[in-house]
Amino acid sequence: MGTLLAIATIVIAIVLTSASFGPHFWLLAAMLIVMCVAALLRPNPAVFVAGTFLAGFSALMINPIVASTDIMRALRRAARGDDAEAAAAQSAIEFYDGLAVFAAPVEIAIALLVVGATIFAARRSLQGFYPFLLEASEGIAAFIVRVGQIATVLFIPMILFILYDVVQRKYLDFDPEFTNTQIYSIFTSTRLQEAQWHLHAALFLLTFGFAYVKDAHVRIELVRERLGRRTRVWIELLGCCLFLIPYCFVIFTYGYEFARNSYNIGEVSSALTGLPYRFIIKSILPIGFVILALAGLSVALKCIVYLFGPEHLRARSGYYAGTHHADMPEQATAS
Repeated sequence: MGTLLAIATIVIAIVLTSASFGPHFWLLAAMLIVMCVAALLRPNPAVFVAGTFLAGFSALMINPIVASTDIMRALRRAARGDDAEAAAAQSAIEFYDGLAVFAAPVEIAIALLVVGATIFAARRSLQGFYPFLLEASEGIAAFIVRVGQIATVLFIPMILFILYDVVQRKYLDFDPEFTNTQIYSIFTSTRLQEAQWHLHAALFLLTFGFAYVKDAHVRIELVRERLGRRTRVWIELLGCCLFLIPYCFVIFTYGYEFARNSYNIGEVSSALTGLPYRFIIKSILPIGFVILALAGLSVALKCIVYLFGPEHLRARSGYYAGTHHADMPEQATAS
């Protein structure tokens, strides 16, 4: 039951983030209540931690006492007149401006509730606090790896589009009349090239998190390889909490607005023969950075277990204590 409620938390978080209608306050309240009840019922660690993390993301993005950008724009447009409607709009603007001072405390309270629910669930778990965190980290990492593996399939159509584009352009040298065929009107060179960079962008955005949990990103080991194992883990933990996850949140927030505006205006390619539905590729941007943020969460949990957990969990949680890109692995992995 706890796992089902954790899944419900994830669903509500997605609806809360994507909904441009309705009372956000009640959705947010329902999400937080479901999250807290799930913490009582010993849910699956990975599902629950991912749910609380996404709940925090959505709650910080949709602050219940702050009007959205669209609402404020509409109110400011309505307030330009001299009638009663303009006066009401101006009163609403002043009301929301007055509430703005409470935005930060509300966000801090929600963040503390999310962290508190996670700690409470971990302490209530049958396996114990640190094994719960480690199991959550490994479960989230397994999900991210699966997403990355599925995303790599995009490499196949991308190569096929490239090959067809090259062959088609060479064929036009022999038969220029091919441009008048139905096939060419569908697979124009412009569409093929745009499809290539769409697939290329989606491939990379959906595998950023996969690369991080597999430690495949390039590291500069000139200093790190000379540090102690605990120091390396501290650097990794601080990097996730202070830089990676906040940066992903910023990109997600602006990326979501980027994709939503593209959908609302029905954006298409700037080229006359380009691809329609530009919002699809723009939607991959916030999705990719949510996955990367989950990867950062997985790494951070492992670092916490390594730094503060029991000795017998060091082998499972100490992956980021090594210098995996160093030239002298036998020295880098020494205790």
